[in-house]
This record gives sequence, structure tokens and C-alpha cells, in this order.
Amino acid sequence: MTRPFIYTALIFSLLLSVAAFGQRPTGAPQEERKFTGKVMDGVTKTPMIGANVLIKTVTDSLLRGTVTGADGSFEIARPRIPQVKLEITFLGYKTITQIHSFRDPMELGELVLLEDTKVLGEVVIEGVNVVGEQKGDTTSFNANAFKTQANAQAEDLIRKMPGITMQNGQVQAQGEQVQKILVDGREFFGNDPNIALRNLPADAIDRVEVLDQRSDQSRLTGFDDGNYTKTINIILRSDRKNGQFGRVYGGYGSDDRYAAGGSINLFNGDRRVSILGLFNNINQQNFSSQDLAGLSANASGGRGMGGGRPGGGGGMWGGGNNNFFVGNQGGIVSTNALGLNYSDKWGKKVNFTGSYFFNNTTNTLRQITNRETVVNENLRQFYQENLINTVDNYNHRANARIEADLNEKNSIILTPNISFQTNNTFSDRDALTTASTGDSLSSLRSISDAETKAFNIANNLTYRYKFDKKGRTLSADIYTAWNNRDQFSTLLAASQDYRRNLIDTAEQETNSLNNGFNYRINTTWTEPLGEKSIGTFGYQVANNKTRADQKTRVLNAENLFVLDTALSNEFDNKFITQRLRSGYAYNNQGWSINLNLDYQNARLDNEAFFPEKGIFKRDFNNILPSANINYRNRETGFSWRMRYRTDTDEPSVSELQNVVNNQNPLNLRVGNPSLGQSFNHNIFANISKVNLEKSRTLFMFVNYSSTSNYIGNSTFLAVQDTLINGEILLRPGGQISQPVNLDGNFRTSLFLTYGAPIKKIKTQFNTNSRVSFNRIPGLINGESNLNDNLTLSQGLTFSSNISQNVDFSISTTGSYNIVNSSLQQNLDNNYYQQESNIRLYFSSQNGKFFMGNNVAHSLYTGLSEGFNQNFWLWNIEGGFRFAKNNKAELKAVVFDLLNQNNSISRTISDVAVTDVFTNVLTRYGMVTFTYIIGNFKQPEAQPQQPWMMGRPPGGRTW
Repeated sequence: MTRPFIYTALIFSLLLSVAAFGQRPTGAPQEERKFTGKVMDGVTKTPMIGANVLIKTVTDSLLRGTVTGADGSFEIARPRIPQVKLEITFLGYKTITQIHSFRDPMELGELVLLEDTKVLGEVVIEGVNVVGEQKGDTTSFNANAFKTQANAQAEDLIRKMPGITMQNGQVQAQGEQVQKILVDGREFFGNDPNIALRNLPADAIDRVEVLDQRSDQSRLTGFDDGNYTKTINIILRSDRKNGQFGRVYGGYGSDDRYAAGGSINLFNGDRRVSILGLFNNINQQNFSSQDLAGLSANASGGRGMGGGRPGGGGGMWGGGNNNFFVGNQGGIVSTNALGLNYSDKWGKKVNFTGSYFFNNTTNTLRQITNRETVVNENLRQFYQENLINTVDNYNHRANARIEADLNEKNSIILTPNISFQTNNTFSDRDALTTASTGDSLSSLRSISDAETKAFNIANNLTYRYKFDKKGRTLSADIYTAWNNRDQFSTLLAASQDYRRNLIDTAEQETNSLNNGFNYRINTTWTEPLGEKSIGTFGYQVANNKTRADQKTRVLNAENLFVLDTALSNEFDNKFITQRLRSGYAYNNQGWSINLNLDYQNARLDNEAFFPEKGIFKRDFNNILPSANINYRNRETGFSWRMRYRTDTDEPSVSELQNVVNNQNPLNLRVGNPSLGQSFNHNIFANISKVNLEKSRTLFMFVNYSSTSNYIGNSTFLAVQDTLINGEILLRPGGQISQPVNLDGNFRTSLFLTYGAPIKKIKTQFNTNSRVSFNRIPGLINGESNLNDNLTLSQGLTFSSNISQNVDFSISTTGSYNIVNSSLQQNLDNNYYQQESNIRLYFSSQNGKFFMGNNVAHSLYTGLSEGFNQNFWLWNIEGGFRFAKNNKAELKAVVFDLLNQNNSISRTISDVAVTDVFTNVLTRYGMVTFTYIIGNFKQPEAQPQQPWMMGRPPGGRTW
């Protein structure tokens, strides 16, 4: 897809949208109107508690719902559409239906329900809860409509909701990854979404809201800048907001496996304290580890499928990044973690949230790596590696968020963060490089040890001043960050050249210091341009300043450590940007449009001090347009969005530093001081159709991204002795890579998900289809190569909603990957992978005895020799609950009953395809005791719900 075509399509879409706006009815915004009334029993003439009040479209699509209170009264906002249908329902009574026009009175008075004489015989009445409602751009799900097993967590509840899935340990809502989870609108332990989901009990949740949260500055100024974060907001039940609740557990098993921990929540209205603990050696890493030091278990020199910076890769059980946090690590991990979260309202004007974490992990990793590298159209090279890696990591981090309305005109949001880390890493590597003929070229045995200390201190302040004129504001956003990384490492290595039977040895010590100070200052002025539109003008200045100082000493023939200038470097980097910003936003009923046009000047200013002095400067001038168009039909639940973005990406200091990294002497890496910034285009469009009354959801999105001056790799494979930087000898079979700017990178994907209930078996069905294509450019021995990867993926999920005593889910996802290289058109690296899971749970009617099974199947075909896999992971548990309200639980667990657990991953880079096998936990048994904590102050009134005549849904205890 060419760039002119993208621009033409964008402009055409904008013209169509603007034309559509002109056809919408105009008028001043309407204030929210609310229905009020009281529901009475037609026989007893008494108020009816818990009657359902539903607002629908005239075509019977549910818009909103509520229930009557203790005195039979209700209040519910009326959607701003010409006509709605109002329904009053109660089991065993005739339904009241009214068509209400916009000009009709909102006070409905007394509404009398009459008994339905057609209901005959003895029946068990179990009320049906409304699934949820649509509130503008927010989808709100009613937790009582979803049934979970006893003692379930929030994660078990939300995965049952339409449009929400779990992919590789990450929560996805409406096809997009959830980046933030709030509790009653407040942050819970910072920005890590998994903590809230895995430590809040499901029976404490009243509603779950899914929304696109705007940026802090956008919310303060009222100007929609088009920056959204997919967010889930968990609303707690009113009877869980005063008291203590949580759980503690401990277990011990075979092979000295252990697990202990818990969560305690002390809530008193707005003041909330949560304490979390986690101690185990069974790879449970609920608290994400921080990766400030830039370390990973597997140091790889290539870019992965997504074209990210060089870094480590995990197995198929691994997770993705979230700011400074990383997901589960590969290998066998022991974890000790403690967390404290405090949230409160100080007076009427200040909201405070703060948290602290301590995290210690010890990771033992064993990996086998096979990598196939394309050299040219006739030659390939193979690399095999056995790695033993141990990492001992200690991490402290604290963060806070302070929101204050100082007065009617002045507001601030302050978000400080601080982290400290100590990391010790030991690696033992055994590697072999072979030619396509099978002949050995070179081999390596190396042992390295590193100790790293790092800290990061950051703060963001957002300030807004609101003028008397509505919509006129002045705001400032100030971000500062200071980081430091200090490392001492040693390396002992021996490599062999098989062609000449030569052996090279190296022993070295390296001191590496990296520190930086970043700031960004952004000021914005908003001005109303009419009743439905607003304009903005702003200025931003930012500086990313880093300093790198690496000194490496090697052992010479006299057994003295001397400075090696080829492995040493002292380097300063400044990247200064200035940006003029302008924007226009228009909102009218279901339509909203946001257009921005920015001009940016960026200066790359590098200065080298050692081993040679030098100054390198470059200037970049860019026009950065962006657009965001939304449409939502509140009557039908249909919406669509189109988003276009442009941005730049500057190189990191490690990519600019002209120093060789020889931690793996067969795979060297060196920086490039002349590296420039990349320029990115991104187009995202999605449509959605939600029918909460029928629990049907449809989401589809298309995403296209292209990058000019893409920061890729130039890889050189030595076919003969080669001197690097005039001092480092690279033997045949070895390689060295350097970041370079390349064109030709683009990524595109199409995703479709559809969900609907299967009422006869009380099960929700979801299907996910994805087609994606990724092109990664690279250079190898001076020749251009384009690695293309086409992925076709299909997933199916069946999730039950039967009762708290019977629960099951069945899911499977298959992906076929087609990999092509422009240097070798006949290169066949196509492969297929499929992940399936069956989860079954059953408990006795009184909930005392229970049994659960979780069976996972993994299939990998088309990988390199010895890496194809077809195995089952079967976990089984059983136990009983006792004590008052079944608060105590004793269970036995067998993990990996068939002893087949495994971990395989494949990575596609610019010039290579890499398969990695990682050690994982295998079969063990454990006995665990859990105690549920629950002590609440009951609310003053306890309105009776319709389902109270039967069993409470979802195992809710009242």
C-alpha cells in the first residue's frame, strides 16, 4: 500500500464524515432528563421492592435498566432519542409497557402491577438479571447476571462477559488490549491490570464498565485530543465498601513445592487499604516484575515479530510488556512479593491513591535455541545454543496519584513514581554454528556474570485553569524523569574455528554506567468555536538526555587487565523536540470529530568523548497530522471509529553507542552514532454492534501501520577472519549486527469477534478471527532482505453461565503462519500452532465438596528439527469447604498429571527464524488450605431483589 493511497483514503474518509455531520440535526445540548415513579402491588397496595425498570428502543433493544428501592420508587435517566419503550417487570406479574416520546412528562407517578393468573402450579422462581446497559461510550455489565464458582476472583467473572477475552495472560476488551483497570474510578496498585483481577473477589463486584478513557489533560480541559486508553472500571457492591474482606492461603507439595499468600482489603467508605502477599516456587507471578535495568533471561540481538527493540523472549506461557512491567518469565521462578495500596478522599477536593511494592524473584532458565539465518539467495547458516541462566532480582517501586480541585477554576493531577532494582545474572552458554551443508563452522563456550543496580524517578503534573467563558481553558502538562543504571560484568569465553582448528580465548571485566534526565512540557489553550465545537492551540518542548560510559578491560599475555578501546566508549546523547500543536473538535449527538495538525522540529545532538572525540548533529522537521472520528447510535447500539496517527521514534542510547557488545562472541552487536529517527503512520478503524439484552456483541477492526526510516538491523556473517573496529577478530561462522535506518516496514491486521448466547445450555459462544501481515526489512552482508510473515488465526470459545455449582469453558485457537524471505523465495518456514483448553468445575449443592479439571493441549508443527510438539497439560483439583458459610477450604492439586508440560516459541526477525525451547514446571502435587475473610457493616436498607425467592446468582452471599 503506497503512501499516496493512504493519504487519499484518509482525506476521502474525512470528507465523507464532515458531509455526514452537516446532515445531522442541530440544536443546543439537552440537559439529562430522568424518569421517576413508584411501582405498587395491585393486590396488597404495597410498594414492590426489586421490580425491574427497563428502557428499550421501540424495536426492543435494551438501553438501560434499574430496580426499584425499598419504597418501590425508581429514578433512571432517559436516553436522548425521540421515542423509547418503558417496561416494568416482576416475576409472576403482568408486564407494564409504555411508549414515551421526548416531550411527554418524566414523572410517571404510581405504576400498578397485577398478578399474572396464567402462572399455575408450584414453581421455583429464579430471577433473570439484566446483562447490562450502554451509557454513552461506556458498556456497563451487571455482575449479578454472570454466575461464577464459589470463592472466584474478578478475573473469573469478567472473562464471562460478552466481548472480553484473555489472550496470553492479557485482558482484551472489544478486540483491544486493556491497559488500565480501575476500582470505583480509582487506580489500584498503579497501572498493572492483573493485580486487581487476581486479588478482588468476584462476589464483591456490582458492575464492570468497559470504556475508552481519555488522557488526563483531555479530561481536565474538555477537549478530546483523540488519545484513549482501553480501560475496565470495577464498581464494588455498596455492602462491600465498609468492612474487611480477602483471603489467605498456604500449601506444600512434592519436590518441596510451596505456595502461600493472600489479600486483605480494609475498606471504610472512601478510605481503602489493601495488602497483598505472594510467596511460592511454582511460577505464580501475580505481581509483575520490573525491568528497569533492561535485562532479560535471553539476550537476543534481533528484532521480533512486532519490530520492537532487541530483547529477550519467553516461552508460550510468557506475557507482554506494560510500561515498566513485564509478564511471566520463562523457566522455574521463585517469587516473594508484598504490596500495599492506599486510597482516600481528603475533604471534598482531593483524591489520593498510592501504592508500594517489594518484589524478589529467582529464575532458573534452561533454553535450547535453533536459528536459521538467510545469508543470500543460495546460502543459509544455522545456529544452535544451549543456555543455562539464573537471575536473582530485587525490586522496590512506589507510585501515587493526587487529583485536586483547588477551586472552581484551578485543578491539578500529580503522579509521582519511583523504583529501585538490584539484579544478579549468571549465564553459561554452549553454541555451535553450521553451514547449510551441515559442516561445523565455529563453536563457543562462555560464562558471564553481571550485577546491576538501577533506579528510576519520574513525575507528571497536569494543571488546568478554567476561565469564566465555558470551554475556554489554559492547561500545562509537565513530565520529568531521572534514571540511572550501573553494571559490573565479567566474561570468560573460548571459541573454536573448525576450518583451521584455532581456539580463541577471552577474559574481561566491564563497568557500564548509563544515566539520563528527560523532561516534556506541554501547554494547551482551548477556545469554544460554537455550541458544538472547540479549538485548541499548544506548544510542547521535550529533551531526552542520556549519557553512557562503558569501560572494558581484558586479560593480556602478562595476566594484567588492560583497557580495550574496541569494547569501551563514552558517549552523550541529546534529542530535543519542539512542537507547535493545533486542533479542532466537533461533537453533535452521536458524532464526534477531532482533527490535529502539528509541526515538529527535532535535533539529534551526539558527542563522543572516548575512545575518539567527535560531534554528530542532525535536524528533522516533520508535519504530524492526526484525526479521530467516532459515531455511535445509542438506539441500535451500533458504533464505528476511525483513527489516524503520525509520530516519530528516536533511537535509544544503546543503539547510538559505538561500542561492541560481546557477551556472546558468536553474536556481536554494535551501535550506530549516525542513526536517525523513524516516522510512523497508523490507521485504525473499528465497528461494533452491542445488544446487551440478547448478550450479542460484534466487534471488528482493521489496523495498518507503516514506518519510514525504520530502525532495523544490518547483519554481517563472517565467512573468513574479519577484524571489527580494528581490534576484535570475528571468526568464520560468527556474526555482528548494527542498527540502521531502512524503508519497507509495514504491518496490517484484520480482527473480527462475535459473541452470542446459547440459551438452551446457558452458555456464551464467542468466535475470534484474525488475519495479519508483517514485513520486516533488514540487511545481511550488504544485501537487502524482506522477511514477510502472514498469519491466519481462528479461535472459538464456549463459556457457561449455568450456576455456581456447575461451570465449564472450552476454547481453541489455531494459527497458520506463512514466512517468506526475498533473498530466498523458496525458503519454507511455514508453521502451524494450536492452543486448546477445557475447564470443568463441579460442586455439591451445598458447595462443600468440589472438583475441578483444567486440560490444555498444545500443537506445534513445521518448526525446526526436534522442536515440533504435541502435548497435554492436565491439572486436577478436589477438596471440601467447611466452617461458617464455607469460609475454609482444603484442597489437593495435581499439576501436569501426564507429566508432558513444555514450552516452545518461534520468533521472526529481519533475516532469521528462531525456535526456542524453555524449561518449565512439570508434575507435582500440593495440598492447600484457604480461608476467606469477610466482615462487613451492613447498609441501612437491604432492598429485596427478585432472585431472592430462589438461589442467588453467581454464588453471591448476602
